[in-house]
Amino acid sequence: MNGDPAEAWPREIRDYLLGRLAAGQRSVPLAVRQTQGLGHAPIRRWWIFEGKYYPSIEGTLASRWLEVIRVTSRLERTFNPRLKLSDRPDGTIDWGKTLARGPLGSHPEYVVRSSAVGLGAEEHAALRGWMQWIAAEWTAYAARFGLALPAPACEAFEALAVYRREAPATVDQLRQWAHVTRRSRWPLLRDVVAETLRTVFEPDALDHVPLPTDHATLFELLCLVRIARRVAAPPDELRWLDLELTENVLGLGGTTCWYQRTLERDAVLGTPDFEQGLAEVVPVFGLGVPRRVDLAFDFDSPRRGIDGILVEAKSGSQGFDAAVAQLRVYRRARPRRVGTRYLVWGIVEQSESGAITESQLDWLQRKIDCGEGDVWAFSTVDSIEAVLGVLGCAREAL
Repeated sequence: MNGDPAEAWPREIRDYLLGRLAAGQRSVPLAVRQTQGLGHAPIRRWWIFEGKYYPSIEGTLASRWLEVIRVTSRLERTFNPRLKLSDRPDGTIDWGKTLARGPLGSHPEYVVRSSAVGLGAEEHAALRGWMQWIAAEWTAYAARFGLALPAPACEAFEALAVYRREAPATVDQLRQWAHVTRRSRWPLLRDVVAETLRTVFEPDALDHVPLPTDHATLFELLCLVRIARRVAAPPDELRWLDLELTENVLGLGGTTCWYQRTLERDAVLGTPDFEQGLAEVVPVFGLGVPRRVDLAFDFDSPRRGIDGILVEAKSGSQGFDAAVAQLRVYRRARPRRVGTRYLVWGIVEQSESGAITESQLDWLQRKIDCGEGDVWAFSTVDSIEAVLGVLGCAREAL
């Protein structure tokens, strides 16, 4: 068996995205009876609309709304019930269903089988039901994150009013629609409708949310999740990291997380680290300068006098010293309010000195309590909880 701890990182990250409890949780009696049920996975709507690529529409659902609505309209026009009532015995008659309707009498009605071209009755019901459901899901998601569709798509989206139902669809209805559409020959039904519906009652569908395979990047995300669990309450809705759509910003309760943010080159060269002519040397000799901040957490309100956290994460065998030079630049080059204090933190995967010690934590506490300047800290990833305990964030936020 491979004992590499990194193999468990993707599971821990996905647990956060899906709203699962972290490892090591305790069962304790609640002071007040809880009546509110568990909500959906925080990442579910993001995955449906912006995270998942659907080959049949050549994009994400959010980016291809107009095409989806157009295809839906075309599909609806193909609706062809397999059984029809006719006053004449034309075509193929289903005599069993015809006679079951009772005596033919003087004005007979025959149950006639039609061709199997176009949408059947079950597919038609599933398509209309899904459009009502998906429109409601998008409305809730867009309202939460202030999203707006382009004008053409917005006008087409308004046409979905014809699909509105008096009551929300039940899980059993969603399950039935998924069953019907999964077996459909129509690409939209099979590849889009069925795939979005199954996220409701098949949690494993979300377990395939892609994560980077690069060890260093995965380590950064692990640090992000472990810190986020303790500085903010578990999110009920999460719009995951995307450089193009969200600029890699996560809005958490009382905290904003910035992932892999690139600093302005001039801001970096203007720091004391590039004084005495070093800034002039950089373009002449083509020197690289540190500009990408791994993680930053800005608190809406200070935590024991600390306004945020600045993190440089070093994976593999890199030690604390590998993070020092970058952190020195980032704490000065990154925009911040005057007078704010940050925990400037180097986090490594492993260290010869092991976990952070009680004497080191006591030193951190004294530096925080003194109320002056930034506070520096260095620890392994397994000591994240202990360090955050100094800020009063030792337990997972509830």
